[in-house]
This record gives sequence, C-alpha cells and structure tokens, in this order.
Amino acid sequence: MKILKGLLIILLLNATSTHAQYTSPIAGGVDVGASLGNNTWAPSIMYHEEIGSQRLPWLRFGVGFRAWGLYGGRTNLYTERVAGVKDYLEYRDVSVNGLSFLAGVNVSFWKLDIGVNADLLGLTYGSKRHGYYEKNAPTNGTGKPNYDQWLASKPTLFNVLPFALRRNTGQSEAFVRFKATRKLGVKLGYTYTRLTYTTRKNDGFNVYLDNNQRHVSKVYGLPYVALAFGLGN
Repeated sequence: MKILKGLLIILLLNATSTHAQYTSPIAGGVDVGASLGNNTWAPSIMYHEEIGSQRLPWLRFGVGFRAWGLYGGRTNLYTERVAGVKDYLEYRDVSVNGLSFLAGVNVSFWKLDIGVNADLLGLTYGSKRHGYYEKNAPTNGTGKPNYDQWLASKPTLFNVLPFALRRNTGQSEAFVRFKATRKLGVKLGYTYTRLTYTTRKNDGFNVYLDNNQRHVSKVYGLPYVALAFGLGN
C-alpha cells in the first residue's frame, strides 16, 4: 500500500507539471468487474480516458469515474493510533456504495496496459451499522460512557484522497489490462478499498471513543478481475 501511494503521488505530480505540446489521440474505455476476498466482494464499473505525449507514446495519463460498492461480513474497524493506543468497533457486517472521480497513469506496450489509479474525490453512502465497542482494559478516557456498548455509525459521505487520508472512503488499484482486440480485453489487478465509518450523534451530542476518536477505518486489499471494453483508438 505504501509503494502504491508513493507511485501515485510522484506520477500524478509529474502529470500536472508536464505540458505536452504534442499529444496522441485520446483513448477511453469501460471496465466492468469485481474484487473478491474472504467473505467480502467489491463490484465496480469504471469509465476512463487516457492521453499521452508523442515524445513518450508508451506513457499515458488519465482521468475517469468509478461507481463501486463493498460488501463484507464480520470485521473490526480501527481508530487512528494515538499514544500507542488503537481502539476498534466490531461489526457483524459492513457495506458501502460510492461514486468517485479518479486519476491514474499507465505504461502501454504491445497489447498491455500496466498502471495504477486512485480516487481523488468521491461520494459514498451506506446503511447505518452498529459496532460493538469492546474495551478489555477500561480506562477513564473520553470513550468510557460507551465501553461495551453497540454504537451507531455510518460511512463517511464526502471523501478526498482516500488512499492517503484515513478519515475518508474510496478505492485505488494497480492493474494489468490485456487488449485481446481493439474493443475487448481482460483486466487483472489488486484493489485497495478504504472503508471508514463515523459514529453518529446521540441526542445531539457526538459519541466518542477514547482519545476523542469518532472515525474507525480499515483497508481491504483484494484481487480484481474485469472485462475491459475499448471506446477509442
């Protein structure tokens, strides 16, 4: 995950600072697939467009939109570690749906595209879920009134750079796309889906865990397969 973050930051900064005076035609497509894991799956549909420089025709930068969801069984979502302490809420199941604007970069040669992409901005929504706040070593922290209780929570709504900022929800991926023909191919990859829930207010007051934490999060790393439909040259 850290390697993917580094690649994305370096390549996206390079894309915004490079002015291509001569560009190759824009190519686009739609990828329809899903990530699968133990008791978890994440379907997605992604529309993407890429453009490259004639000086470096094998290097292409792109943008797009992704509609996606993640549905999983029992899991723990964790707070940010503060002073060596990290709490969690235990959920019987989790679910979220999202629509996001993404950016990416890929290297193209022969019939292959090898690249990475990540959500920049997104909207997510999901049902209210209750997580159990288990506290094996009770303290006098801010979460004391809520120890050993089921706490209501919902996925974050507005999200920015979820691959880097843990209080957000969204996807990023590394992939290889094989173009069997100009219009049809297969895409294999690995997705990272960050899921973040926020505790809901109770009688108008914020509900806190210890260290004034309200956000709990987890990154799902899942293998991905999709059909890739080409829309341009």
